[in-house]
This record gives sequence, C-alpha cells and structure tokens, in this order.
Amino acid sequence: MNARPDDDALSWAGDEPKDTQPATRSVLVEAPSAPRSMPAILVVTYGVIAGIYLIYTIGWVITVSRSLITLPTLFGEIMFQFGEFLAIASPAIWFAVVVVLTRNRPIALRLSALLLGLLVVIPWPFLLGV
Repeated sequence: MNARPDDDALSWAGDEPKDTQPATRSVLVEAPSAPRSMPAILVVTYGVIAGIYLIYTIGWVITVSRSLITLPTLFGEIMFQFGEFLAIASPAIWFAVVVVLTRNRPIALRLSALLLGLLVVIPWPFLLGV
C-alpha cells in the first residue's frame, strides 16, 4: 500500500512497488546575491547629468515666469499653463523615466538615453533670449 492516497493516481497496474521511505530532495539554497556596485565614475557621471537636468528645470522656470502671454478663452489659458507646467517638469520626467525604464539594461543605453534627453528638453527660449 502506498504511503499517501495521492500516489495511487501516479501508478499503473503492474508497476513495481515504490519505496515506502519518503523521498528526500536535495535543495540547493543560494545566498541572496549582493547588489552590483556601481563604479565611482558612473556615479559622478549620473550626478553631473542630473545637475544639468536641474539647471534645465531652472531655465524653464525662468522662461515661464517671463511669459506674459494670455489667451482669450479659459480652455486655451488652461491648456497653455498645462504646457508650461510640462515644460518645467520635462527634464525631471525624462530623467526619471530613463532611470526606471533602463534599470536592467546596459549602461551604454542608459547614458545614451540621458544624453539624448539633454538635447531634447533643453530650454531653447531661455538660451535664445525669447
């Protein structure tokens, strides 16, 4: 007779009897791996790029505060101010999205996305004096 009633479903008539001793499994227990440490130059590079994004945010704040544009309709004014808010937040949003989406990707991909963002979210009105 089998040790457990569930074992009946796993045998056919004429099979050899199974061992009555419980099977012991050798479980390979792995120690949790320590998080990878980042090279110091990479940390400094990320810090410099984050600082540039912060400067871009300040540039957008100055540009938006100089703006004297008002629109005749309430909807137009709300949408314009929402666009100004997105312009101010765009450097921080870009940086956060790149860091989150490239978490497990190669470092070169993350750096190239951050450098591309430096060109995309640059406050051109501030630089051109508009």
